[in-house]
Amino acid sequence: MSSPVHNRPHRLPPRYPVSIRSLEWLTPRVANVLLHGPELSGFEPAAAGSHIKLILPSPGATDTPQPLRYDGRRPVFAEGVTPPFLRTYTPLRYNAETLELEVEMLLHGDSPASNWLRSAKPGHRIIVAGPRGGWVPPQDGDWYLVMADDTGIPAAVQVLQALPDRQITALFEVTDEQERRSLPEIPDDLPRWLYRAPQGLTAGFPLEKAVRQAEIPASRGYVWMALEAGAMRRIRRYLIEDIGLPPERMVTRGYWKLGSSDHPDGDYGEE
Repeated sequence: MSSPVHNRPHRLPPRYPVSIRSLEWLTPRVANVLLHGPELSGFEPAAAGSHIKLILPSPGATDTPQPLRYDGRRPVFAEGVTPPFLRTYTPLRYNAETLELEVEMLLHGDSPASNWLRSAKPGHRIIVAGPRGGWVPPQDGDWYLVMADDTGIPAAVQVLQALPDRQITALFEVTDEQERRSLPEIPDDLPRWLYRAPQGLTAGFPLEKAVRQAEIPASRGYVWMALEAGAMRRIRRYLIEDIGLPPERMVTRGYWKLGSSDHPDGDYGEE
C-alpha cells in the first residue's frame, strides 16, 4: 500500500498507511486495535491526550482507498470509489522498534466507526493521520482531578501517566461493571469507576454527581476532562461558578454529544 504523502497539501497532518496486526476485545464494547506499517517509522508521539484521525473505508470495504490527488485540502478519488470517513482517537501506545501503534476503539451505537469495528479483521488496511494536540500537565499542582467517560478513557490514561506524584483523583464513567478493566501502568485502585446502566442514568450524570459530591481543595489544582459535551459544560460551569476554579487550570473536551452522530473536534466548552 503506497503512501499518499507525496501529493498531499503541506498543511495536512502526516498520513501513515497501516494494516491491522491484531484486534483484541478488552470488554464487550472496547477493542484494542494494534496497527502496523513501515511508514510508521515517521510517527512522532505528541503530548498526553493527543489525537489522531483514523481514515476508515466505507461500509462493505476492507481497505481505505488512497486519493489520486488533492484539490486544495480536498482529496480526489478515482471514479466509482466511495470516499472514506474520518474519526478521532487517542494514539494510546506507540512502539518505534516494532512500528506498532495501539488504539482503543469503542462500540458507540449504530455509527459508521462502530460498524467498521464490528467487521474489522487482521490484514485490513486503513490510514492514520496525526498526531496533534495533547496536554503537558503543569507540575506545580497540589492536586489533580481527571475525568472521562468511555470515549475519553484512553486519553485520560495518558494524562494520569504524565502527572506528578501528588493528590490525584480519577473518575471514569462507563455503562456497567463489564466495562471496568485493568489499565496498563495505572494502579487498579486509582480510578473510581462510575456506572450508568444499573440506574438508567444519562451519559455524564454519574460524573456530574460525583464532582458535585467531591471535596475540591482550596489549594492550587488542575482539572482535565473528556466526556459528553453537555455534561462537560455543566461540570465546567459548576467548577468555575460554584467552586471558583480558574478556567486556565482546566482542560475540558467534549468528545461527543447526545443526539449527534458526528460531533465536531475542538469542543472545549469555552463559549
